[in-house]
Amino acid sequence: MWLYKKFKNMAAKPVGILGKIMVRKLNGERHAVLADWGFSHLKVHENADCLDCGCGGGANVRRLLGMTKGRVFGADFSKVAVAETKRINKSDVQSGRCQVFLADVKKLPFEDASFDIVTAFETIYYWQLDDSFKEVFRVLKKGGIFMITNEAAGLNPANFEWEKQIPGLKIHTGVEIRSALESAGFTEISIDEIIEKDYICVLAEK
Repeated sequence: MWLYKKFKNMAAKPVGILGKIMVRKLNGERHAVLADWGFSHLKVHENADCLDCGCGGGANVRRLLGMTKGRVFGADFSKVAVAETKRINKSDVQSGRCQVFLADVKKLPFEDASFDIVTAFETIYYWQLDDSFKEVFRVLKKGGIFMITNEAAGLNPANFEWEKQIPGLKIHTGVEIRSALESAGFTEISIDEIIEKDYICVLAEK
């Protein structure tokens, strides 16, 4: 029971051996199904420069590399996540087309208007939305797209139990996400939800 609780605590910021297990779990089938659904909403032009915030195990960085000929970046504030993302995308890291940074989303190490697309999968649960969304807005190019995809959107009341079980986790409804995005300056916000799965995908344009 103690080990299980400690493992769940790895969700916010994976560290050590349990953290390595966690980030590899994030690359598993369950998360791949959610990612497939999220990516089905996104159009990526041929030379788009992309950033995956909270890149976890690096699977979605790898997906983005397959969708564009442009550069793809990952950012995570877990050293374990950064290392795993570099490991599974080794050839693209070595070629320079992929770069992965240890960074907090509230202070990203990129210049203004750097990216055509920023994605965030299963990670805004741990963000301070107002500050983080403003930072994403800053690094996006004009007309750039920010995509958020979560498997807990508050549509199923039972999922709020995760807030009690995982320190720092906060489930945000579509209404809350839209409000924070608008405050950060985003426009053309669209939200898709699958009620029976509690999935949510949000697209916001700068």
